Amino acid sequence: MKYLMNDGTSIDLENIYEVSEIKDFGNDNVYIEKSKISFTIRFKAGKSKKVTMDYQFQDWSEAYKELKVIRNDLMTNWEKYKAETSQ
Repeated sequence: MKYLMNDGTSIDLENIYEVSEIKDFGNDNVYIEKSKISFTIRFKAGKSKKVTMDYQFQDWSEAYKELKVIRNDLMTNWEKYKAETSQ
């Protein structure tokens, strides 16, 4: 089953092995005033996709909330897919 990510990327829910928790990676090495927050989707074939959001310090909570909505939607669809195919 295909799932459309917020960036327009299509992924196959069947190939997902694991979805990490959201992690804050702090300051970007290139842009000091920017920081990164992300989670990683790991696939059965050994590949992975990092879903990343840049934010400024004062916008951390908004960035976290937005990324959490994206991750939760993915997790809901993945869990639904696994439940449907396990029957």
